[in-house]
Amino acid sequence: MKVSVVIPVFNGEATIAETLESVFAQRFNGGFEVIVVNDGSTDGTRAVLEKYGDRIRVIEQENRGISAARNAGLKVSAGEYIALLDADDTWTEDKLEKTVPVLQENLECVAVFSDATVVKGPGRVLFENYIDACYAHSPTLDEMLKVAWPILPSTIVVRRETLLEIGGFPEEFGKEYGCEDTFAFLLLRERGEMHFVADKLLRYRIFSEVKDYFAKRIPADGDEPADLERSYAGNLVFARLIRDRFGARGRHHVRSAIAGVGRGLVSLGLMAIHEGDRALAIRYYRASLRYRPIDPKTYVRMAWAALPAEITGKFTGILTPRLRRSLSGPPTNLHDRPQRI
Repeated sequence: MKVSVVIPVFNGEATIAETLESVFAQRFNGGFEVIVVNDGSTDGTRAVLEKYGDRIRVIEQENRGISAARNAGLKVSAGEYIALLDADDTWTEDKLEKTVPVLQENLECVAVFSDATVVKGPGRVLFENYIDACYAHSPTLDEMLKVAWPILPSTIVVRRETLLEIGGFPEEFGKEYGCEDTFAFLLLRERGEMHFVADKLLRYRIFSEVKDYFAKRIPADGDEPADLERSYAGNLVFARLIRDRFGARGRHHVRSAIAGVGRGLVSLGLMAIHEGDRALAIRYYRASLRYRPIDPKTYVRMAWAALPAEITGKFTGILTPRLRRSLSGPPTNLHDRPQRI
């Protein structure tokens, strides 16, 4: 078995079949197995997976987060190489054909990744390229420590032995996303080269609606500020891991991750005020100031949220659309080109 395809899935009923079909459509003669880790899905994911019978190996576990799911697949894998794929992304037919030989022909290379097309759904392309020209090359470790290199997990194929050597993906992140992949890729780069393939070998699906994304992070009534910040706890885990591993060399990532908590909380505040909950918006803004205390825009937004709706309504009509959105939400459209810390 040359390649083990590891697919973690949580409530992926709507997309997992399309993802799997893209794997089985591969023009690759090296042999591969497909391991799907069902991370405690509560929708119809299991029923979809059962239709594939022995074409896939399914690992069932309670919901523990994407790092634990990927590690569970890694643990039972038999391939020389691990190809990661998220349950809402799809590969082009030549994905394995154009990446696996790079590892076979370059012994110093521990992983290979490619460019991707950003899509909103089948046939709806938002960006032809995920990777900008300035990042379209094989990075050095110093480059990866200066910026979160745009490596999508679904584009990467890695030597199984090397992934095991670094301990897989850090499970300290728990169920929250927080650059767990970025940290693992830095550890991989310490072990050897990571080669870049310019072809767009992945269709990377982003969230369909801004509201749906932020709604998952809005807490229940009565939650305290600490609970509000839990949605971005992964950023703080990332900052700690980077500081412990790389010290001063990782200072950019540390600063950016902490600032990212503040930015995220502001975005949740904008979503809250857009939904009419001005009190919750103020709580988010206040919480964000613990991470970005010198941010005049946040103070302005907090003052705007504190005003009665009938007063702000009188001014809304004379504000520019950009300023109106900056004060009353919703957050910046997630369909804008993905941002990197």
